[in-house]
Amino acid sequence: MGKEKSRSMKRIPIKAAKDIAEKYDGSIVCIVAWDGKTGKQHVTTFGVSKQECEWAALLGNSIKREVLKWPEEQCNAIPARIK
Repeated sequence: MGKEKSRSMKRIPIKAAKDIAEKYDGSIVCIVAWDGKTGKQHVTTFGVSKQECEWAALLGNSIKREVLKWPEEQCNAIPARIK
């Protein structure tokens, strides 16, 4: 067998979630990614309006807290558009 290429999961940019929302006419998108080799996880959210942006962040925070069991201090993301 050949050498496996070393890799690290990249952060998923908000633009990727925005592109999905535009392509599929969604108003809220939440992307959950997991790397089976490293166990790294990443959550990206997007909402079209400011209200949907806030709801998307609440969804992402809930997934991080309840499903992925992240530490509480990592489950309080506030979108830049809301700050």
